[in-house]
Amino acid sequence: MFKTNEFIFYPGYGVGIVKETTVQKVGTVEIAFYNIVVIENNMKIMVPVKNSDEVGLRPLISAEDIQKVFDVLECKEDKHSFCKKESWNKRYNGYNLKLCSACLFEVAEVLRDLYILKAEKDLSFAEKKMFEKAKHLIVTEISTVTQRPFSYVDDQIRRIFIQ
Repeated sequence: MFKTNEFIFYPGYGVGIVKETTVQKVGTVEIAFYNIVVIENNMKIMVPVKNSDEVGLRPLISAEDIQKVFDVLECKEDKHSFCKKESWNKRYNGYNLKLCSACLFEVAEVLRDLYILKAEKDLSFAEKKMFEKAKHLIVTEISTVTQRPFSYVDDQIRRIFIQ
């Protein structure tokens, strides 16, 4: 169970903060909800407490896991590159699933693959949007965990792909 003022990750939306837990009556049943505010845009979301695992709410990654995210980004071997093996629509569907997962490592795979693809050719409009979303999800979570500015984390990621 998440606590008030705890940072969480909501798949597809990114970092949020649990503002409170409320109980509301839906029909004849009382249901507990997390009232979450997404950091990026102040969007308010109510998630039933009992469904939090199903929607993928999770605590932010640990400081130790940040290096694992960077390890995924740095692994540029062809055997991992989904972007070269599949047609555009299969890549899009696969990346969409990963972007909406609760696993930041999968989001890092999307960013890595799109960085690799971007170096070889121009990304389509949809791929550019996915690239920006993946980068934003990663940068926001890491900067929140490390308490570093977004620009600092973004620069760390950019340096990986300049080499």
